[in-house]
Amino acid sequence: MGKVIKKTRKINKIDKTIDIAGKKTIIEHMNEWEKRGKVSKTPFADLSKKLKVRFNFAPKAICDYWWNILDPRIDHSPFSQEEKNYIYEWIGRYKEMNDGIIPWTNLQSEISNLGKFRSRNDLKNIWNAKKRQLEVKNSALENFDNGDELKYGTINVENVIEDKGIQSIFNSFSTIYNDG
Repeated sequence: MGKVIKKTRKINKIDKTIDIAGKKTIIEHMNEWEKRGKVSKTPFADLSKKLKVRFNFAPKAICDYWWNILDPRIDHSPFSQEEKNYIYEWIGRYKEMNDGIIPWTNLQSEISNLGKFRSRNDLKNIWNAKKRQLEVKNSALENFDNGDELKYGTINVENVIEDKGIQSIFNSFSTIYNDG
């Protein structure tokens, strides 16, 4: 018997565990970072060290928290249909010309030209919701084109009646139907 390996999923609990002072520290540090001309290449690692006294967050957790929640430029209002259409068209054009991972940071900077700065996670969520809708729609169309919908609703009545041991009832129904 092999060794059992438990996989644990790390959940970013920074939003639930950080206090107002910690949020303020992150915002101040990032404002300083931008004012200094982004000299440090690792602002989130620096922040992790700075916050380690009170909190023990990984630099990646702080990075995600900043770019998706704390950044003051982010607009958390609902997406307009124009923004959604822009996202769908942009990703469609990107996928035609490239194969691979979608650069969400590029989309984030381009969609900000419409007037609102959106988080990368929000952009991903809008696209993934649309992608699921398209997959369900395509799946339903494929089943319809293949005639699969008939397979699910068809029951061979004669075999069901024989299995239940009431063949004589079926025979009398067919006699009445054929005589009438």
